[in-house]
Amino acid sequence: MSAPDVFDADDLSSETTLAPALVEALLACAAAPDAASTEHLSTLATTNNPRFWDGKKRSEQWCDKSGRPFTMTFPAILEPLGKHTRMDPYFSLPTLKQPLIKEIRTAKAQFQLKVLDDSYPIEAVRCSMKAQNTLMYLGSECEKKRKSDGREVVQFMRSAGPTPGAERQFIVSTDHLFPDAAEITQEAVPEFSLEDFENTDVRFTAEVIKERFSPKKKDNANSASRGASDWTLKDMPDPQGHYRSAIELYGIEDVPVVVPNIRDAAGVLIHPSEYSNKFTTAMPVVVDVNLRLWTFGVDERRTAGSRVYQTGLRSMKLLPLTGAAKGLFTSAPTKAAEGKGKRKADGPAGQGSPTKRGAGHSKAA
Repeated sequence: MSAPDVFDADDLSSETTLAPALVEALLACAAAPDAASTEHLSTLATTNNPRFWDGKKRSEQWCDKSGRPFTMTFPAILEPLGKHTRMDPYFSLPTLKQPLIKEIRTAKAQFQLKVLDDSYPIEAVRCSMKAQNTLMYLGSECEKKRKSDGREVVQFMRSAGPTPGAERQFIVSTDHLFPDAAEITQEAVPEFSLEDFENTDVRFTAEVIKERFSPKKKDNANSASRGASDWTLKDMPDPQGHYRSAIELYGIEDVPVVVPNIRDAAGVLIHPSEYSNKFTTAMPVVVDVNLRLWTFGVDERRTAGSRVYQTGLRSMKLLPLTGAAKGLFTSAPTKAAEGKGKRKADGPAGQGSPTKRGAGHSKAA
């Protein structure tokens, strides 16, 4: 530290292979008011949790003592090639058959994240571990009350490998990307002006109305000038033709694409069509999530019904891998008080390496 009450991430530059900007961002996350921690866990309501909170969703949600949805921020490593990751072009849609309209309406992106390893600052590692422990604890407590119903359970933390004994990792899901997708069941009202009224040579057929009198639509052909919120289903990359087939079947070409709050290290919004180009290797991120519980009845796969624990994505931001610190702190991070001192990593981020820990620097479960 440059002074007892001032944090300067550049002080770490000679002792770690991590960029000072990355170290600073990780420590800022660990010090955030809603960062995963024992203190933050204590803000949860102690009764009636989870509960039905949002009338538009059929899921229960964990809430805090004020009755608002419980949210949690933590750092982790994004695994774009992970077993559970679902990115563009088709996200959670089935790719071996033509998707049904319901499947398109509920399609979402999904990201597999793992807990930070020991090559990162201990404060950030502790926060990442506390996020894992929060999910394990809440799932365990909930199952103590509900396991007698015999439903199959899909937990918050899921196996990252081909066997049940593999490491458990975070699975974070966006909201639905095409929630307005619905089969057209009624005709659109044609646009008919006084000038059209004077034309007595037109015989109205469905084809004529579609070609000459359909409501005028915004031209989104120029992708260079199109904003992230202007995309529709017909604009999405479609290498296997699934979207095109659905458009022809259901008339949903102008269904808007919902863009989740996922940003690069500079704060620029990343469109869902770009995820596979932007996320090509494991990288550190900060995520803000809410926690939901879905209960489903009997279906073909689950004869006793199922219960699915979901970590819902509110936002995700990639962290800077290069650059100097930006002076985010004017005083030492309050939530990092348990681990004072500096951390040294002799290997690149993402690999285990010898560390230099100050007094009190021990990995917390």
